[in-house]
Amino acid sequence: MPLLLTPWQIPPAQPELTEQAVHLWRFPLHSGESLESLLNEQELQRARRLRVPAIAQSFIVARARLRQILGCYLDLAPETLLFNYGPFGKPVLAGLASDAPAFSLAHCGSWGLCAVTKGIEVGVDVEKLDCQLDYEKLAAHFFSTSERSWLQSASLLRRRRFFFRIWTRKEAWLKGKGCGFSDPDQDIGAAHLSGSYTHDGTWWLRSFPVARHYLGALALPQEFSLLQRWSGWHPPD
Repeated sequence: MPLLLTPWQIPPAQPELTEQAVHLWRFPLHSGESLESLLNEQELQRARRLRVPAIAQSFIVARARLRQILGCYLDLAPETLLFNYGPFGKPVLAGLASDAPAFSLAHCGSWGLCAVTKGIEVGVDVEKLDCQLDYEKLAAHFFSTSERSWLQSASLLRRRRFFFRIWTRKEAWLKGKGCGFSDPDQDIGAAHLSGSYTHDGTWWLRSFPVARHYLGALALPQEFSLLQRWSGWHPPD
């Protein structure tokens, strides 16, 4: 199925989802606004437990933007949204009709990402391409045997970026399934280098640049014909 991939655009005040569309939002994690009032007490407690102020602030902004984005689709005030959590912490909207949007949130460094679908499970990840990261140590701990072999097959010049491509796709895939990295033998498949591919004939994955030095990945259990990308957060008029 051909995929129409839009450029990053200013988002509409009231975005509309269709069965064959995925909406992908990116937003900076710095904000001059006070956003704590949009979060519930559980979220604020999580932020307080983060010892590094910059990381705590990024968490607050990411959760607030998630609430604002979902509020646009639902025509609800962001602070009124309720969430349930799966065994590995995957959030879902609570107290709404069964056709409520599905979503996934990720943030790293200066950027956050949120993917939204019309009820189809979705996972998203974003990572900063850190030239100082000991990626071989992480791969040894978190990658399956075959994934480590694929990593080593890349040229030394490309190996670091290849690591981030595998890492973001695996993270997005596990988040879409509602799992975590606890099982290193979970293997995303043999076609890591392609622009998009399936896993076991069911999961569709795609890598994409988020911003300079930031790589993202999206995981869905089916192919889609339209990926609309929205940049920034602009409150409705």
